[in-house]
Parts: sequence; structure tokens; C-alpha cells
Amino acid sequence: MGHWLTSDGQFDEAVIFYKYSVRKHPHSYRLLLKLALAYENAGEEVAAIRTYERVTRRHPDRFQAYIHLEKIYRRSLNFDKAIDLYKAIPSANPIKKLSLKRLFHIYAIEGDLDNAVITLQSAIKNYGESYALCLELGKLNLRRGDLLGAVQNFESAVAFRPRSIETRTWLGIALKELGNLRLAEYEFEEILKIKANSFQGLIHLAELKIKDLKLEDALGCLEVIEKKITDNARVNICRGWIALKQEDPKKAIEYCQAGLKGSKFYFVWEQVLAHRIISRANRELDNQEESEFHRLLATAIAGKDTYESLIGLAEQLVRQKELKQATDVYLRILELYPRNTRAQIGLGDIYLKRGETENAILTCRRALENIRPIYIRERIRAHTVISISYKIQKEFPSHKAEVKIIHALLRQMYLKPSEKSKIKKDLSRGK
Repeated sequence: MGHWLTSDGQFDEAVIFYKYSVRKHPHSYRLLLKLALAYENAGEEVAAIRTYERVTRRHPDRFQAYIHLEKIYRRSLNFDKAIDLYKAIPSANPIKKLSLKRLFHIYAIEGDLDNAVITLQSAIKNYGESYALCLELGKLNLRRGDLLGAVQNFESAVAFRPRSIETRTWLGIALKELGNLRLAEYEFEEILKIKANSFQGLIHLAELKIKDLKLEDALGCLEVIEKKITDNARVNICRGWIALKQEDPKKAIEYCQAGLKGSKFYFVWEQVLAHRIISRANRELDNQEESEFHRLLATAIAGKDTYESLIGLAEQLVRQKELKQATDVYLRILELYPRNTRAQIGLGDIYLKRGETENAILTCRRALENIRPIYIRERIRAHTVISISYKIQKEFPSHKAEVKIIHALLRQMYLKPSEKSKIKKDLSRGK
């Protein structure tokens, strides 16, 4: 019954059902977890946290409740709480190894790469080396700029799985970044021995040849790929890179824009490369503003995962009152993530700042149709834009109705008192 109510989107009814079930069976792990999840889905964060904590106290060796708690803390940007959650798990607990993996993940997301490395090294010290740990440590060291450490970690991972294309690809990338092009080329050729005409082997060899100004060899690799795959985003970007090296910036921009249109959100490196090529091509064409914009995009995407990087950049540009550039970034996000509600609300906020209150209301109403109850902050932000728009239009009854909704949502949300106070002040000041 509870599963049916949840799958049908009747989250409040699911809460009532599971509360009744828990009263009948107060020690049931499964029912307590279902109740906490129902609270979370209904947007009742405070009640969800209280119930998950009840689960962890009664069942400290069950891991699922910890993950749900961590996600709530991260959604509220309270990374310290998420970190303390896993640090508090004693070493004798059988889930300690899993907790170290999650702890490393949180540090990596937060950008605290030093602590992420320390956490992985602790896991290796206590539980021994494994393929997954060596691979993740190598990726972290690569991000930190510790190229020698990255090479060593990837070599350890290769020792575990010598025929892994993924691992040899990472090792080749690390060697390329280190400047050891001969050994990097050897690794990519090894990939082609493992799997003839491997896309990863050929595309990385092509990029290596371009970097070494062996443009004909690079074109040869791309032509082999195009016999099997047509209109590939990475291939188009490589062709743009070749055009830039051949001093044809217009052609470079054309190829890279085609590549970006076909690029998926999870292919971070190719998007970074495309934006860097477009930036340099525009600089050569003396389009300084466009060049700087694409340089900003490349830097942002290289910093974190694509979505968080782009959304962070858009929100930063709004704070700097660069509304045109912010709009372009939000539109790029919607190309990669159609119907993304956070980007839609961001556009609504820009409309509001421009005085286009009707467009602001329409955009945020459209976003509210798709926001799940679990994302309370997005709902508050949408209702805030709508309420301020109504206030500007002097539609005071509608403005008051939106404010009531916001205050009701604030009561459901896990927030520090200072954060709640800031939201209320921004609302009263019409920010």
C-alpha cells in the first residue's frame, strides 16, 4: 500500500500510512526507513532527519539511513554535518569501510581534495589496496596536479586489471599531462592492442598528435573513427582544434559549436576543450568579450562536475549583474538538462531583475509544475520570485498568498536559524 502511494506521488498519504505502521511495529527497520523516506519525499526534512537518526541509533550497522541523511545535509549545503555523520562511525562497525568511501566522495564534491586523499589513503592502510581505491586516488591526484602520484596510482590499478581500457586511458592522460608523450602514446597504442579501433585509444592518440603538431597523423585517427561513427562530438572538437592550429579560427568555432551541441552533460573534458578552443579562436578574431565568456565556461566546467559548475557560474554572474552572460549559461544548462527547474527559476529571477514580471511569474510557475516536493529550496526560490513580482505589480493579495506558502515551506525545512532569518529578510526587502 505504502509503495503504491509513493509511486503514485501521494507522499502525504504515504506518511500517514507508514506512521500508522510504525506505531504497530515500532522496532521494524524496514518500516522506519520507509517512514523517513516518505517524510523526505513529502518535503518534511526536519521530520525525515529525526526519523533517520532514530534508525541509525537502533540499527547502527545498516548503511542506507546514513546515505539518506548525508543527502539531506548536502542539499542544505551543510557539508560539515555530512562529514561528522561518517566520522562518528566507530572503526569496529562493519560499515566503516563504506563510510570512508562516502567521506572521500563528500570531500571531493566540496573541493577539499587534500582531505579526500587522506581519507582514501586511510582506507588503503586499514583495508588494503584495491583496483577501485587506486583508480579513485589516481583521479584525485590528477585533479590536485600531483601528476607523479597520479601515474603511480594508475600503474597500481593497471597491475590489478592489465586489460582495463579505462585504467590505461587514465594512465595515458596522466602521462600526457606530465609531458611524457612517448609513454602516453605507448599506453594508447596498448589500448588498440586490447581492442582494435577502440574509440578511446584512437581519440586520445589524435589529441596527442594534435598537441605534437602531427596534424596529418591526427586526421588519420579521426578518419578511422568516422568510418564507424559519424558526427561524433569529440571528433568535431578535435577537427576544430586542428583548424585552430591551421590558423582558421572561424572553422574552429564552427566545428566546436557543432561538437558542443552533440556533447552529453557527463563528457566534461570535451566541453572544456571546446570552450578553450572557441575562446582562443575568438581572441584571434578580436572578439574579446566572447573569448572571455568561453574562458569562464571552460574554467568553471573544469572545476567540478558539469552541472554544478555551470549552475554556480550562472548564479555568480547574476550576483555580478552580468545578466546577458548569465542568461546564456542558463540556456546552455537547459540544452544539456532539458526541463531543469533550477535553471528555469534562475531565468525567472533574471526576468524579475529586468522588470519583466509576467515572464518571471510564468517561468517560475512552469518550474513549480516539475519540482519534486523533496527540493524545498527550489520551491521557496520560485515562490519568492513570484511573490516579489506580484508585489511590484501591486497584486497584494497574491503576494501575501505566496509569502504564506514560503513560510509554510520554511517550517518543513532543515535550516540554521541564521539562514532562515536571511531568507525572511530578503523576502521582506524584495530581493
